[in-house]
Amino acid sequence: MPLDERNDMNKFRKKRNRDKLAVRGVIFLVVMVVVILIAANWKTLISPLKDFMLNPGEGGFPVSLPGSTRYVMGELGENFYLLTDTYLYTYNAVGAELSSFQHGFQNPAANSNDRRTLVFDKNGLEIKMFSRTSELFSKTMDDSIVFAQMGTAERSAVVTTSSRYSNYLYIFNGEGRQIFRWASPDEKIMQVCFGSNDNSLFVTTVGESGGDLRTSVVRFDIDNAESETWRTALGNDISFSLERCDDGIYIVTSGGAYLLGEQTGEITAETAFSRQVTGIAQTDGARIILFHDAGSNGETAVAFGEALEVSAAITPDNMEAFDVCSGRLYVLGGSKLTVYNSMLEAVRVHDLDDVYSDVKIINNYAYLLGYNTVQRIEL
Repeated sequence: MPLDERNDMNKFRKKRNRDKLAVRGVIFLVVMVVVILIAANWKTLISPLKDFMLNPGEGGFPVSLPGSTRYVMGELGENFYLLTDTYLYTYNAVGAELSSFQHGFQNPAANSNDRRTLVFDKNGLEIKMFSRTSELFSKTMDDSIVFAQMGTAERSAVVTTSSRYSNYLYIFNGEGRQIFRWASPDEKIMQVCFGSNDNSLFVTTVGESGGDLRTSVVRFDIDNAESETWRTALGNDISFSLERCDDGIYIVTSGGAYLLGEQTGEITAETAFSRQVTGIAQTDGARIILFHDAGSNGETAVAFGEALEVSAAITPDNMEAFDVCSGRLYVLGGSKLTVYNSMLEAVRVHDLDDVYSDVKIINNYAYLLGYNTVQRIEL
């Protein structure tokens, strides 16, 4: 082989070897980055896998409970939890206990999404975040906790008192790291809710202007929170609830209800109330608000349409608790569970085996909380 050809072949082989080394280096760097990311987020990644692999046993209803303490029942995806003055218990859909956690709070309160339960010490300093099977993190705040709110995914909000401001609002990510803080200088924070992807935050506030109350709704974009995205004034009625829905931001106040555009804050629908609000259902295919009924000294359930117009109303004989799911209203009264359609027409009555104090509708089942039991019936 001529010398020139051998030199060209050597150059080709050296170039090919360099290319192989470069490819191997890139692959090595990618693998290292993946390993670092997995290590940094190990708790977040392993938690749902632990839940999936858990074998809790057969379970079965009714679930027996010690009757010497007060229980609060909440949804946890397709599962449920019970909160007492000392423990948080998590259960799967068939009534098997998944875990129990001693929270150690004096005034425990909780809320949840499909995968996580946030427990906080109201008027205390601590919060704790739990999956169905483990404690994920805990935080101790500098000031007393007014309330806390779970997001749609892993983020959570905590509102505290402050010696310098009216309130502090903190946002924590899924590992408990603070990613946002807002000091409300002269307005009390009433409610907080997250956007669909937890990147936006909506806050209702109440302040004072010219001797009158002033209620507002404020939007923040958490990852770019140099200032408020928008602010909308709602008048001088105290806000009772704040919810992000498919058709906008839904607010119920003592004097009326409002729908705001999520991107602009523009009021797209509103209605005024002439009676006292006693209960508000979370929107799920129907918008239901309870009002005091002076005639019966009971409660009237009112359904509102897309433009917040009144579409139907009923006054049940007895209403211990209620829930809304997939456009239906479920009213628990005595030993009966009555099901109403979106026009508040009774479509079914379930006779129960006992008297219950609370009901949660999860999938196609009603979970019923009694004095010392949790029962489940198919709907």
